[in-house]
Amino acid sequence: MKTPTFYTKVPPYVAPPALPDTLRQLWEFALRPKVVPREQNIVETKLPLIFQITFIEMAIQTALLVGLAFLYDTLGFEYLITTSKDTLASAFPFFPLLVTVVLLAPLTEEIIFRLPLVYSRGFLFVAVFALLLNFGPLVMQTLEASMVYFAGGALLLLALAVWPFISRRLQAIVYLFWKRHFGFVFYTSAGLFALLHLLNYQETGLPLALLLLLVLPKFVGGIFLGYTRLRLGVGWSVALHMFNNLVALMLLYGMMG
Repeated sequence: MKTPTFYTKVPPYVAPPALPDTLRQLWEFALRPKVVPREQNIVETKLPLIFQITFIEMAIQTALLVGLAFLYDTLGFEYLITTSKDTLASAFPFFPLLVTVVLLAPLTEEIIFRLPLVYSRGFLFVAVFALLLNFGPLVMQTLEASMVYFAGGALLLLALAVWPFISRRLQAIVYLFWKRHFGFVFYTSAGLFALLHLLNYQETGLPLALLLLLVLPKFVGGIFLGYTRLRLGVGWSVALHMFNNLVALMLLYGMMG
């Protein structure tokens, strides 16, 4: 009779990672992104790691936000974490905003930008579909594009996402590109994630260079979220993203108070 799996030998104890080691591994990953082994032990490894990654990110983001606020103040501009505080307060009640910003937005954005970091044709299709469904109309409105152009672009992206399911040759090409140029794939994902947040700063009247600096914290956050997705799993990157958005929302309402 085969021994049930819950009676088998207990896995060996794994010491929790040290903070300096996590910082070094993050730095090495940022210099040369690659697919890292997925951690399996929740209590001994994943929980300490997510707290360490969060602490490191919060420290870097705080220093970055203070530096950007000082730069904008020196140049005579208002530094905005997101869109105008007055617009935010008048247009959205707190609870619906909490649900949208802290729960729905992180889940959607992780599906689009972090899920495909682990290569899978299914992940790619789901990411493209979620991108079109959630951000297509908004981008179309921002660019003042007609429905014909949007429909054409949407069909093209869906065709590119579906094609790997049909063509074995294309499957091999996409996989080899992803494997050999993972750093490019990773930073493209982080860059698109940051650029998408330019939609939060419409009609600010800022020069392009200052607009791009506004989303620099998003780019840095994308690096941390991508690393978390690869090493811990997409559920953990969603949780970290939710925490980041909760902190930003609390800061905004604190500034309004």
